[in-house]
Amino acid sequence: MILKQVSFGFRMLWDMKKTAVLCCFLAVIAQVAWHFLGMFIPRVVIDEITAGVDPWRFFTVVGGIALVFALVSYLRNYTNAIVEQASGTMGSFRNAILSYQKEVTMDYSLMEDPATKKLKEKAGRAGYSNHAPALNIPRTTVGLVVNVINFFLYGGIILAVNPIIILLLGVSVAINALFMYLARKYERKTREHRSELGEKIHALYGYMSSESHAKDIRLYSLAGFLASFTRNVMNKFGKAEGSVAARDMRTELVSVLMILVRDGAAYVFLISLIINGSIDLGEFVFIFAAIGMFSTWVTGINQRVSELLRATSELGDVMAYYNLKDTSNTGKGLPLPDKSLPPALSFKNVSYAYPEAEKPTLKDIDLEIKPGERIAIVGNNGAGKTTLVKLLCGLYHPTSGEVCLNDVPSMQYNRDEYFSMFSAVFQDIHLLAETIEINVSQLTQESTDSKKVEECLKLAGLYDKVQTLPNKEKTPLVRQINEDATEFSGGEKQKLAIARALYRDAPVIILDEPTAALDPIAESQVYEQYAQLMQGKTSMYISHRLASTRFCDRILLIDDGAIAEMGSHDELMALGGKYARMFGIQSQYYN
Repeated sequence: MILKQVSFGFRMLWDMKKTAVLCCFLAVIAQVAWHFLGMFIPRVVIDEITAGVDPWRFFTVVGGIALVFALVSYLRNYTNAIVEQASGTMGSFRNAILSYQKEVTMDYSLMEDPATKKLKEKAGRAGYSNHAPALNIPRTTVGLVVNVINFFLYGGIILAVNPIIILLLGVSVAINALFMYLARKYERKTREHRSELGEKIHALYGYMSSESHAKDIRLYSLAGFLASFTRNVMNKFGKAEGSVAARDMRTELVSVLMILVRDGAAYVFLISLIINGSIDLGEFVFIFAAIGMFSTWVTGINQRVSELLRATSELGDVMAYYNLKDTSNTGKGLPLPDKSLPPALSFKNVSYAYPEAEKPTLKDIDLEIKPGERIAIVGNNGAGKTTLVKLLCGLYHPTSGEVCLNDVPSMQYNRDEYFSMFSAVFQDIHLLAETIEINVSQLTQESTDSKKVEECLKLAGLYDKVQTLPNKEKTPLVRQINEDATEFSGGEKQKLAIARALYRDAPVIILDEPTAALDPIAESQVYEQYAQLMQGKTSMYISHRLASTRFCDRILLIDDGAIAEMGSHDELMALGGKYARMFGIQSQYYN
């Protein structure tokens, strides 16, 4: 498992900068050689001096080694700069790209799943910056490999002197490894709890910084309450993170104590050897340095293994998020029907339950929608109206039953091709940080038909407003990104969304409360336009204002997850059921 995550970490770096991966391998060679030469040169100098060699030989030998050391130092510094700095930065860039790709391509229903949101939060924490351990696995791996190679190299040198020293050092390694293992085990055990607390803090920050909540916070004096609540959550988060840090500190303390014991004993033994004449001065210096460096490699292995365990554990969350499987058909699908003709749509015993919901939102829906038919969907809030149209256009998939297009189950079509059959206007309208023209077409400037944009703006009732702007259709939106952008009101945003749906010119039109931000007169005008614009298309409308649904061929009243009443306006009024009562209550506001 760890090998998969390490491999993934290197692939991320490879995708961004292939030469950086090569530098990782060169860095291992350069660092091992640099440390060994740095320890070996003093022995050569001492041996040459004690041997009484002539100056020419001394400067030739020592100078040659010094030149090699200088070249190795340059290679080490160069590769270190890439490994220590670029690997995390490149990993961060690649992680951002993969994250964006995942978010905009995954199934919409998967994106809304609470389990996905929790995993996304953990993955986000794992890759929060270019210093995050999960994004620096190449750097950590290089450090670990360097330490392991040096461990065996210097261990072999010490072993040749006396195996007892190695035994002493081995015991200290085992003790350090035990404490490190316990620290990482606790970190993994508490990861879920710490992640939940981190998610709460993130959600609280988003709530307090959101413009949509700013009015309520001020009018109801919620600042103190929110601050107190946030402090409470942050204190819990701090304690949880502090428990992990305390175990890391304890591991470090044990490591320092082990260094003191093992190095002290080794040095006493080594000094006794030179006093007894068992080794000469050059060997003493060389082995003395080897023991000192061996302790460094032992400590380095512990640290790097600890870092790698933490990094791979965090990267496991990232990989799990990226590997979430869509339930839609994203591969080859059946050919779509002719888009110039309105299709027939049907629900066959369809039920749908949201993840973690106690009961289904929709249950046993059977519905046939004829080609070109206009359907209005009404009902109380939470009845399942929006869920129904999301199932229709493929954003959700039934828990049971089938949604069909021309009597073919929607899952047999390619997901993205199936989407092209629908033009939808939902209540939450997104704006691109681009011109009004591109916001309507949602295409590149080169692919946008300006005349068609103008016509759609006129049909949506937004053209006159756009003409008052300095750059008209070329005016950018989203002021947070474009300083010269204009800001649209809620009603203007909905008109823009309607123009966008008209530009797409799909054979099925879905409008979810398209006129919620409009006054009744403007709403009446828009629906009169709809009756004309949607000729020859299959269309579905969700509305709370029952007076605006009279032009539809059929009206569906959704109640408690089922179709409670169905028929034309006159038929439902004659029925005298819930629709008639709701219409009677609303009509007094229009008379």
